[in-house]
Amino acid sequence: MILGIGVDMVKVARVQQKAGENLDSPLARGAFTKSELAYAKSKGVAAYQSLAGFFAAKEAFFKATQVWPGWHDIWVEHEESGKPYLGFSEKAREKMRAIGIDPERINLQLTISHEKEFAVAVVVVDSSASSVTSS
Repeated sequence: MILGIGVDMVKVARVQQKAGENLDSPLARGAFTKSELAYAKSKGVAAYQSLAGFFAAKEAFFKATQVWPGWHDIWVEHEESGKPYLGFSEKAREKMRAIGIDPERINLQLTISHEKEFAVAVVVVDSSASSVTSS
């Protein structure tokens, strides 16, 4: 059973302006984890597209679940294949449990797409048994 679907779209130029030239602005450090910033820096000219996608993914998760754990309590990681997935801190897992979502029993799907000007992310949460990454 689908528990929620969330989608968010972010303008890349907005993230570029707020994140700063070296991805070290207060917004960049506040909204993204160190691993997300390192991943984005490794992407060279696509760094801001990656960050915009990460931002959209976090917002899409909130829209799908109505759970907001905090910027550093949810993050985007990648499988070896490149497929993105969301990781959660224990604080985030507790917030999910508090509203009746068992983080160990949900199937969470994430897709991120970006092009020159925009990044978009979609999160689908269903109640099928699956695993979710924790810190």
